Amino acid sequence: MNRWWVYQKERFPILAYIPLMAVFGFSSISYSMHLDNPHAQLSGVSALQAATAILTTLFWFMLMRIADEHKDFEEDSLYRPYRPVQRGLVKLKELRYIGAALVVAQIALCCLVDVRLLGVLALCYIWFTLMSLEFGVPKWLKAHPTLYLVSHMLIMPLIDMYATAVEWLPRGGALSLGITLYMISSFCDGTVVEVGRKLRAPENEEYGVDTYTQIWGPRRAMVVWMICMTISGASTILAGFQVRVGWIMMCVLLPLYILATFAAARFAKSPTPGNAKIFTVLPGVWMIVMHAILGFMPFFI
Repeated sequence: MNRWWVYQKERFPILAYIPLMAVFGFSSISYSMHLDNPHAQLSGVSALQAATAILTTLFWFMLMRIADEHKDFEEDSLYRPYRPVQRGLVKLKELRYIGAALVVAQIALCCLVDVRLLGVLALCYIWFTLMSLEFGVPKWLKAHPTLYLVSHMLIMPLIDMYATAVEWLPRGGALSLGITLYMISSFCDGTVVEVGRKLRAPENEEYGVDTYTQIWGPRRAMVVWMICMTISGASTILAGFQVRVGWIMMCVLLPLYILATFAAARFAKSPTPGNAKIFTVLPGVWMIVMHAILGFMPFFI
């Protein structure tokens, strides 16, 4: 059991993911509710639907980690032999068993809420499979990092569509402008987190390990990250106006956006390990704050 605790600590820190997925999953249910009923009450949230959205989302991120372990096995064996799978702490076969159990659990949760959710879940599985196979062109995608990023981040709005569908599909709702904005926001949030976690100071770069600072250089990487932050903030504010929290979203996100701008400018000018640390924290805070506002504030307005 201790080896699995070590594995999750190194590759999937569950204590960090649980609160993030809890806010994300609950926000999806709440946001969908308020699009249909501006006077929705917290007491009206279905515990089963909320648990399904939260757990299924958490399981998706676990599945993506397991898929990465398989997809990157040879590369990690060459350049990152210190990782748990490479040093023999856990085996790929064991991870496949866990992945299969997660898929069964996702399907079971779908059926408990509404069997029609299986159709939405299937769309996620299709893209997840294509993504895990690098769309059949792994070398070409690696040579085009922007397309690589976009193609892999498209799983985020699909997961988001599923999480909101847990609420709107059983009541006979449909994909709407508000849900579409929420999905765009999710895609942009994902890019902020993904780019942010692959920013390094030059002395922390590892041979054979692709990071956006290595691919684009610190200054260009900061430009791309700030573009992601800008689109993320704008799309989330637009989504917020759909449930009456747009102005609140603007007021709360603006200080974080200003902080991000200063951090990006500082790192672009001086890409030191100290200046890089904020990019491991700020994207997560950004994501939690925006989903907390979208998910909780409409109940009090």
